[in-house]
Amino acid sequence: MIDYDQFVLPENPILEDHLVATYLLRTSAPDLLQLAATMATEQTVGTWIGVPGETREMLRKHRGKVLNVWEIPDIENDVSRSERGDRRECVVQIAYPSCNFGGQIPMILTTAFGNISMIGDIKLLDLAFPRTLTAQLPGPRFGIPGVRDLLGVAERPLLNTMIKPSTGITPEQGAELLYAAAVGGTDIVKDDEVLPDTDFSPALRRVELYMKNLRRAEAETGEKKIYTVNVTDEPERCLRRAEAAVEAGANGVMINFLTAGIALLSSLARNPKIRVPILAHLDFGGALYASPRHGISSPLLYGKLARLAGVDLVTIPTPYGKFALTREKYLRSILGLRGDLHDTRAAWPIVGGAIKQGHLPQLFSDLGRDFVVGAGGAIYAHPMGPTGGAKAFRQGIDVVMKRGTFDGAEKEYPELAAAVERWGSSVER
Repeated sequence: MIDYDQFVLPENPILEDHLVATYLLRTSAPDLLQLAATMATEQTVGTWIGVPGETREMLRKHRGKVLNVWEIPDIENDVSRSERGDRRECVVQIAYPSCNFGGQIPMILTTAFGNISMIGDIKLLDLAFPRTLTAQLPGPRFGIPGVRDLLGVAERPLLNTMIKPSTGITPEQGAELLYAAAVGGTDIVKDDEVLPDTDFSPALRRVELYMKNLRRAEAETGEKKIYTVNVTDEPERCLRRAEAAVEAGANGVMINFLTAGIALLSSLARNPKIRVPILAHLDFGGALYASPRHGISSPLLYGKLARLAGVDLVTIPTPYGKFALTREKYLRSILGLRGDLHDTRAAWPIVGGAIKQGHLPQLFSDLGRDFVVGAGGAIYAHPMGPTGGAKAFRQGIDVVMKRGTFDGAEKEYPELAAAVERWGSSVER
């Protein structure tokens, strides 16, 4: 028998203190309402059968509540049902009382997608956070306005590069590559995600040499720059290394947040000794979002979750490079990072993955001006070297800022012209 107390309308005022999860589900269960109620109970107060000690007050306060169950297609009668077959698809919304988990993402994900992630074809599409919950999560310390202030860049998009070759180079070699890109106009230089603290390239040695060359580039260009050192490691070592890097002069840190853990990102963001921008890398995301019927949607991973966990900048895939992400998912990830989210600062999307200078008009069209270009190969493999590659991006940014498109203007700048000649100016869809 259905317990009607477990079902509420979305307009119910009690939901002001609830996290709302939305799922895509494919099942052979005969009763979708009962299935949704079972999911809500499994993730909160109970299991498949009632147990001693349950009270109505306990259930009212702590049990998950079913808001909506939409079958796809929207079956209304027995004639339609006969055409459906045994497998049913639906979108389910469940509200979870935030008092069950509070302001920490590990238990938020455990509650929203813990045991039920193993029931079959189910994908977590979105989480809607109440203001009472976002207030307990760190969010970006700097975000878009703070990083703009640090760099002294009021309007234009930013340029980020990851040093290439990605790994196998010494700190001395990396420092020269950093300088070449920074003097060409790169705003942010980051370690590649595959280069942690190693015997051949100790992280603190990189900080020493990279920051020296970063200051050299700043003096020559008159522009502020940021270097984000990769501190990804096991939790205690990651936090110690980040603290040591900042103490040694690093003005940014980066973390592979999905392999290291979203909670570790939050620990970095909450740490008062790490008062520098935090850059998060996208790797491992496909293992979580790539299936259309299981996992967690990419806009939730790269958008709201990363932002609320405390990232200031996060790399995301685009439809235009080497990662397969649809345009809709890419744009929804941007919305998750920059859209209104109670009092949480907006975070920077770093759009990368084989991005070239010729992509700039499309990126402006998609994103406006609050984005970061993430480019590696198009800088370091430029015919005029990494300084020329960085100059080509900055020239392209300036051209589109003024004209809205290249429209032949790339021919006025030798570095930009060389990039467009080599890699083209059209977006490959």
